[in-house]
Amino acid sequence: MTLLEEVKNYLDITWETTEAENLKLTGMIERGKINISGKVGECDFDSETQEKSLLLMHVMYERSSALNEFWSNYRGEIMSLRLRKRVLNYEAEKQQI
Repeated sequence: MTLLEEVKNYLDITWETTEAENLKLTGMIERGKINISGKVGECDFDSETQEKSLLLMHVMYERSSALNEFWSNYRGEIMSLRLRKRVLNYEAEKQQI
């Protein structure tokens, strides 16, 4: 299943979408990837990860024209994810020494 199909499933879009709707959703997905990666660092959006969950919610909020609420509602989760990634990166660097 492609990420676009997963987003449609998450948003309960059960009808056949037009090319314009697909382009709009794809744009939301790409913007979400950039925004979330910018906040937490390198992300894996292909596996079932916390980053992917945040991306799905990001698209849902953007589609509802409530993106500013996403950042408020998920600030704690984003900060926690960022901190966890920093710790993992630090541990990986420490093992290389």
